[in-house]
Amino acid sequence: MTNCFKVEEKNNGQRLDKFLVEQMGQSRSQIQKMIKAGLVTVNAEKPKTHRFLKIGDNVEIEKISAQSPSRERIYAFPTEQKNAADNQQKINWFARVLNFLIKLFVKSDERTPKIIAKTAAYLIVEKPAGLLVHATENSTAPTLADWLAKKFPEIKKIADSESLARADLTFRPGIVHRLDRDVSGVMLIARNQAAFDYFKKQFQTKQVKKEYAALIHGELERDAGAIEFEISRKSGEGQMASHPKGSGKGKPAVTEYEVERRFINYTLVRARPLTGRTNQIRVHFFAINHPIVGDSLYSTRDFKLKTKVKRILLHATKLSFIDSNGVEKTYESAMPEKFFDFISKLTTRK
Repeated sequence: MTNCFKVEEKNNGQRLDKFLVEQMGQSRSQIQKMIKAGLVTVNAEKPKTHRFLKIGDNVEIEKISAQSPSRERIYAFPTEQKNAADNQQKINWFARVLNFLIKLFVKSDERTPKIIAKTAAYLIVEKPAGLLVHATENSTAPTLADWLAKKFPEIKKIADSESLARADLTFRPGIVHRLDRDVSGVMLIARNQAAFDYFKKQFQTKQVKKEYAALIHGELERDAGAIEFEISRKSGEGQMASHPKGSGKGKPAVTEYEVERRFINYTLVRARPLTGRTNQIRVHFFAINHPIVGDSLYSTRDFKLKTKVKRILLHATKLSFIDSNGVEKTYESAMPEKFFDFISKLTTRK
């Protein structure tokens, strides 16, 4: 059995999960799990949780019930226990229900990374916000590198070729690029030295394509553009500084952007850094007076007072690269819960 809904004008541009919350009266996390489980279709296709709907879209959600044979009677307890096969079916049913309930109601550790894909050469990991990639002098907290080395001990001795040549024991357990501690999203991890060298070169030659979702303060005038401020490190500080293009005061940096959604006082953008400077996206939007919401480092007091959010609303959503077989691979990461919770309460600009 299915529930069917047709998107009307009042719901045009609304996110799928929010639309179904209104229609079904269930929690957003329950709806998102149903979408990920394949119980929801839009125009007969399986969508992502962050899909934006259009007028005329047909949304169907499958009802899980005792009369739903396609879901193996998840809620239908076997009534006839005539033989051992029936007993085994009962055990299998209980295991399925328990697993479903755990996924539905038990929240995992917010600081625990998630493995999206795994091959012999690399891992694709979703880093949560608040987790450092590498240890620093000012922090002894567990890092992504620690987690990776424990889970995949074969990557402990991977390092840059220069470090290997110097034998300085500066290891980088498979990590070929970074995300800031407060930024979440998709990352590529090499599983052996050959893969590390191969992917490191792709990052150095700018063959890797990265895309981020960012909610910024204010409303951008243009629907798309590029920010080209040079970036340098402030002396004696952990903060980066921006300088006009061509000033020679910093290293060249380019961030392309497209407006995804306009809200009153805010803009949701897709940002694509074409260079890999430290804090680049954060520095660039701060430089044009549109700091990222929740950024405690690159913002002003006025912007910080306007918004109370516990994390920076910047998430690495997409990563594309060429694997060792010459095939382009693309991996994506959906918008995190706290990110979505905040923008779902904003008023869309008409």
